[in-house]
Amino acid sequence: METLELLFASLVRETAVSIRDQHIPFAIKHDERAYIAWMDEHPIHGYVQEAYREIEETAQQIRAIRAR
Repeated sequence: METLELLFASLVRETAVSIRDQHIPFAIKHDERAYIAWMDEHPIHGYVQEAYREIEETAQQIRAIRAR
């Protein structure tokens, strides 16, 4: 079970980073101070919640495929 938990955590982290990177303004993407300030104003929590939703949708699709 530990391996599955590590894979799940990795998937959540990767998805959160992907969602965050899609929403960060292009103008500050390569400006470290502006990036940090932007992140302070937009906590990662919302991105992690979105990642969990996407993972749960994927899990439901996998369950449906397995049930066939």
